[in-house]
This record gives sequence, C-alpha cells and structure tokens, in this order.
Amino acid sequence: MWLFRRRQERNETEEVQNQENVVNFDVSILRQNNITRLSLDERWTKLFVSIKMSPEIEKAEKEMNELIKREAMLKNEQENLEPAKLKLMGEIMSLTQEAFDKDNDEAKKRLAECKKEIEKINKRMNDVLEDIEKVEQELKEANLKLLNDSMGYIFATLKKNRDRAEEIARELIELEQRQAQLKNELEAISMDWTNYAKEVTELIGTDQVKLLEEKFGLEGFKYETSDTSADEND
Repeated sequence: MWLFRRRQERNETEEVQNQENVVNFDVSILRQNNITRLSLDERWTKLFVSIKMSPEIEKAEKEMNELIKREAMLKNEQENLEPAKLKLMGEIMSLTQEAFDKDNDEAKKRLAECKKEIEKINKRMNDVLEDIEKVEQELKEANLKLLNDSMGYIFATLKKNRDRAEEIARELIELEQRQAQLKNELEAISMDWTNYAKEVTELIGTDQVKLLEEKFGLEGFKYETSDTSADEND
C-alpha cells in the first residue's frame, strides 16, 4: 500500500512538472520570425550543440524533414507538368490543320491522344496542387509543434541544470565546512607520541608499554603531528 502511494505521488509530481513545461505559442510567431522549415533552420539547430535533443524532438525533426522532402518532390513534379502540357498544346495546334483541313486520320488519332494526355495532366496538376497545400498546412502545424516542444524542453533543461548547479554548490560548501571540522578534530586528537611515550614508559616501564601497544593495536603509532615528525628526523 505504501509503495503504491509513493508511486502515485511520484506520477502526480511528474504530471505537474510536464504541465509546467508545456509551451503554447500563437501560430503568428512563425510568420513574425520567418519560421518555415524549423528542422533546417540554423537558428534552431545550433540550440542543440550544448543541449542534447530528446528522443521525442529527434523524432519530430525526422518527421518534419520527411514533409520537406515530400513538398520538394511535389513542387518538382508540378514544375515538370506545365512544360509537358505546353508541349502537347503545341502539338495539337500543329496537328489541327492536318487533321481537319486535310482530313488526316492519323492526325485526328494523335489529336485525340493529346487531348486525353492533357486531361490527365490537368487532373494530376490539380491533385498535386491539393497535395502541396495539404503538406504546407502539415508543415505549418509541425513547425509550431516542434517550436513549442523544443522551447519547453530547452527551458526545462536549463532550469534542471541550474537547480542541479545550485545543489552542487551547496554540497561543495557543506564539504568544505565538513573538511574544516575534520581538520580541527584531527588537530585536537593528534599528539606527539614520542614525548608522551617517554612519560608513560617512565611510569610503567618499556615492557609494559610494548604489551599495551600490542593489546590496543598501537604498534608503530603514526598520529604524530608534523612538527613531531620533523623533530624525530632531526
């Protein structure tokens, strides 16, 4: 029961944090800042030099790039359809006199074929135009969503990093304070064992001192102060 309650509380906290990280720009921000292809926009891509993209943003970037490729293919097809139509219309004009003035059956047949081809091209041009308009609308929506998600993610990451930096700074101060306390404690309990050993030896004798050192594990006692070590070396 306790585990379930803690998990529920954690999920509620994460949900609140996710809501706080949501950004909702008005669509007008795209026009105001000339944002048309955000995934290719250098102003956007350089934001992720220091901050690593989230998997969700990477996915959205790839999806936008696919839309951009589709738009380019459709516009390329659109550009190629118009010259093909003009070529057929020119052929019709050149065949009209041959077909009707000279009653040429082959010319009439070709005229009919050209007209059918033009009808197909006209239909395809309309379809391509509709597809382009659809892709442009999808791109507009994708631009706004990617911008919202990116800004929410970046600013949430900046806040998270700032909070962590402040936490680390506090921990470092605490460590410095703890280090100072430990140094003071070390200085308080450190002693010149050489002189102290002489005093103890004078009281109970060398043999008893050695026995007690062995009993309490103080053989080769090393907690002398630095000044004592210098005196011993001299």
